[in-house]
Amino acid sequence: MILEAVVIVLREVLEAALLIALLLLVSHETKVGLRWLVPAFLVGLTGALLYAWQIAWVSEQFDYAGQEILNALLQGLIFASICGLFVAMRAAGVHRSVIATCMGIPIALALAREVSEIFLYLQAFLSTETMAGPAMTGALIGAVTGMSTGVLIYHLLGWMDQRQRDVVVPVLLAVVVAGILTQAVSLLEQVDRIPYSPPLWDTSGWLPENSLLGQLLYALLGYEATPSRWHAIIYVASLLVLFMSYRLPVSTSRSPQIYASEAS
Repeated sequence: MILEAVVIVLREVLEAALLIALLLLVSHETKVGLRWLVPAFLVGLTGALLYAWQIAWVSEQFDYAGQEILNALLQGLIFASICGLFVAMRAAGVHRSVIATCMGIPIALALAREVSEIFLYLQAFLSTETMAGPAMTGALIGAVTGMSTGVLIYHLLGWMDQRQRDVVVPVLLAVVVAGILTQAVSLLEQVDRIPYSPPLWDTSGWLPENSLLGQLLYALLGYEATPSRWHAIIYVASLLVLFMSYRLPVSTSRSPQIYASEAS
């Protein structure tokens, strides 16, 4: 078993698993159903295969910054979709298909990005017989751990009182999505699309990013051991935008609902 494979696959799977678990809870509360989930998975996995297949071409774009820019774009679209979801959840009379679309898009985009990263990572080991087995074993352990964590969080939140869940689920979803958007900062800094800014602090000595807890916080909060001022600015700004989207006044004679359970 390759420990690095466990950590890398765990990070990729855990982020998608958390997002899926939270959106499944939203789907349950809004009574949208789960018919949107299968198309989201199919589109996401197809996108992951195409992305991995065309990675050489993608990487060559924008002066060999194509992969970083595309990943940052996908993360930005996930953020925009959740903003749209929050608005739709607050609006009375919104058709369920709109809410379903706003949930399906971020899952498809997250799977396209995360699964393609796993494909590309494992591809480097599959050509070597001595490394293929340990790499696949490590990847399997990381995938199972990540999915199990998502299932655990889903059930833990599902056991909460309805009023508690109405508050906790949107807050956690906002925190996760803000973390995803913040990751785009690191990508754009790597290719000099965002000006360099020195780290505000360094916590890698007592909480490394590649540790199990570090990976969990990376998926949940977008944890960075050495964040720049851009990380802080984007993280705070994204939380504010999500909060405004969720609390956006709704023009309706009825009392605003936390979840659009009456949507038809």
